[in-house]
Amino acid sequence: MSRRLQLIVVLGLVMAFLGSCGGGGPSKNASKSGSTSTSTGVTLPGPESATGDTSTSPPSTAPSASARTGAPTVPGSTSPPTSTPAATGAPKNCAVTAQAPPGGTIPTDFATALAFAPDGRMFFTERSGTVRVFQGGQSKVFATVNTVTTERGGGYSERGLLGLAIDPYFNQNRFVYAFFSDPDYVHQNVIRWTDCGGTGTAAKILIVLPSGGDCCHKGGRLAFGPDGKLYVTLGEEHAAPAAQVTSDVRGKVLRYNADGSVPTDNPFGRADPVWIYGLRNPFGIAFSTGGQLAITNNGPSGDIAGGAATGYDTVIFAAPRGAGYGWPNCYGYGVLNPGVSSCGAGQLGADWSSESSPVVPTGATYVDQAGPAGYAGKLLVCTYNRGMLIFTPGAPHGAVATGPANCRLDVKEGPNHALYVSGGSSIDRIG
Repeated sequence: MSRRLQLIVVLGLVMAFLGSCGGGGPSKNASKSGSTSTSTGVTLPGPESATGDTSTSPPSTAPSASARTGAPTVPGSTSPPTSTPAATGAPKNCAVTAQAPPGGTIPTDFATALAFAPDGRMFFTERSGTVRVFQGGQSKVFATVNTVTTERGGGYSERGLLGLAIDPYFNQNRFVYAFFSDPDYVHQNVIRWTDCGGTGTAAKILIVLPSGGDCCHKGGRLAFGPDGKLYVTLGEEHAAPAAQVTSDVRGKVLRYNADGSVPTDNPFGRADPVWIYGLRNPFGIAFSTGGQLAITNNGPSGDIAGGAATGYDTVIFAAPRGAGYGWPNCYGYGVLNPGVSSCGAGQLGADWSSESSPVVPTGATYVDQAGPAGYAGKLLVCTYNRGMLIFTPGAPHGAVATGPANCRLDVKEGPNHALYVSGGSSIDRIG
């Protein structure tokens, strides 16, 4: 995303990109080995060899073909969701009465991600570090995190508070999750709060991931699948060969239990969170009610000498379990980078590519059949350059139509089946 999201820096002056916001210190119970003191005021676990290879050298061996074949189209688990109502012990007297979803425009400070609770409330993240909830007819602060939105010295960055998800058992456990870049410039964290009447309590860091040493390719999106697992996107952080290493978390979609532990039925080993690999910077993720996993992936910007300087942003309509995609061997509709003879054995291709025209894809959602006319049953993708894209699958590739221009960062369907889109400075309703 780096060459195109620089537009954010210019436009973001209007939307008041802010630095770090204060917040309560989360507890230190992430299941990792070692520890590193950080400026969040909590002792964070250190890197674990099973979840990341910090080298930038190409992998010595390619992932085995057996790891990529025989996988079901619909991701799923034979084990039940770990976030069960019986296991949570949510606080009493914290529920709120059923809320009407927002009826109009909500001013925001660069709202990166949206999520709805079953009670009708809309939660959203602001990149500078605030999680807000629309409750009682107005937006209020739910929680804050310490994060950064520039590099050291004030340079361009894609860090910040980037992702949001609501637990599928929210009515029982009241859990809200977010993804943010740590102010130490080394880690990125998945944090969880317990909602009590619209205030985030009992903050706990569940997952610690690397953030990379420079500005870009941070990923940061969250979504729960129909299997009750938490899916997390992470960019390759300008270590392109890492995207093809299935023991490295960079350039991946990762799959966790709701408590941050790794499911034993993941495709690349019992301790490996990797679910999908071969991605450059996945900045959108969505599940359909039938279990299809959609991913948006930002294309190259001169990363590879002699390769494309812009464009080739892609949409994956239904990524199967354990699937591998082509980056950094190829991009777009299978365009090879210099010095590469193939995308790789067993690699899958994109369902849609912008080819030489950059669109900067961001958040996505599948709309159910009760959604607004023209959107019902469709995959919607926000893009920073072109607004909403309405995807229709096809062979060999899908097609897109253009929707509202203010769908720039995220889109979600509310419990009222209206659509809500973030354009940065506001969240707007459609339908």
